[in-house]
Amino acid sequence: MRTIFGLALAGLIGVLAVPTVRADDHKGPHKGIVVEWGEEEYHPEIVVDKAAGTVTVYVYGNHDDLHKKKLKAIDSKSLTLVLKTSPTATTVKLEPAPEKDDPKGSSTKFTATNDVFKKELKWEGTISGKVGTKPYSGDFK
Repeated sequence: MRTIFGLALAGLIGVLAVPTVRADDHKGPHKGIVVEWGEEEYHPEIVVDKAAGTVTVYVYGNHDDLHKKKLKAIDSKSLTLVLKTSPTATTVKLEPAPEKDDPKGSSTKFTATNDVFKKELKWEGTISGKVGTKPYSGDFK
């Protein structure tokens, strides 16, 4: 009897220890696509407004910052978004759009306007940029 109880308890602990993946786990606070840069150093969130033809990238720090919706200002001159579109890739440069609380020369938000964002696309590509002198890049689908 103890053996059966022990096995049942071990099975229950095993089930509770397995992380559950939900569909919204890969979405950011603005319901955009989240990309990881480095070893969980930064998490850019890509948000497209089809009606306006714009893209906004919000930058979060580590995984905890992302889940706490805590933006992290970075000292980057621009970000580059490369979309895998047919027949050739589309490259879009995003400019800093600092919020009033961002430190001077840093930004938590980057934006761009392009007609490609008005199209119905399979969102796949790469977002890259430099934070200081360190380059970062992350793929998304």
